[in-house]
Amino acid sequence: MKRLALLVAALCITVCASAEVNPGFKFGIKAGLDYQANNFSSGINNFDIHSNSGWFIGAMADLSWGNLGLRPELLYSHNSFVIDGADGRLRTNFVDVPVLLNYNLLGILNINAGPRFCIMDDAAGSTDGVKWQISAPTIGYAVGVEIAVWKLSFSARYNGAFNRTEVMGYTTGKNQQNNIQLGIGYYF
Repeated sequence: MKRLALLVAALCITVCASAEVNPGFKFGIKAGLDYQANNFSSGINNFDIHSNSGWFIGAMADLSWGNLGLRPELLYSHNSFVIDGADGRLRTNFVDVPVLLNYNLLGILNINAGPRFCIMDDAAGSTDGVKWQISAPTIGYAVGVEIAVWKLSFSARYNGAFNRTEVMGYTTGKNQQNNIQLGIGYYF
């Protein structure tokens, strides 16, 4: 985690040091589809959790120096899951804070990559009287593209986790929390 923080700091310093123009700043809102591409299972508890599509909404900023920039965002996401092996559903609500390095190509295409900090707000559900708990990874990564036309932005992003996710106290099986986001944004 210290290495990642140092890498982000070095990238920020490099972007700022290489800037020969005044930085541009934009602020906007963003919303869209959040598909949890999770693969949760456990040999110990004999369950499988299948993802459903959810939604996200939040704020975004763009601080750019020529073709390079930083893209911090604050996103709230909601999702639910179907649990096989038991009759029930699981829901998650969380806040994501991606801080992405942005590279602009051809004036309208942006490539984004960087760390993603996740704060789990609520992850709960029950099946057959058993309460489910999922702990979110605290840090992950995000990689995506964005097309910016006028004040609108259309984005596609993959968010991944560095570590396996703990499900009901177990990290066995294939417990990986990842999601794909398709969004539309508006810059003020």
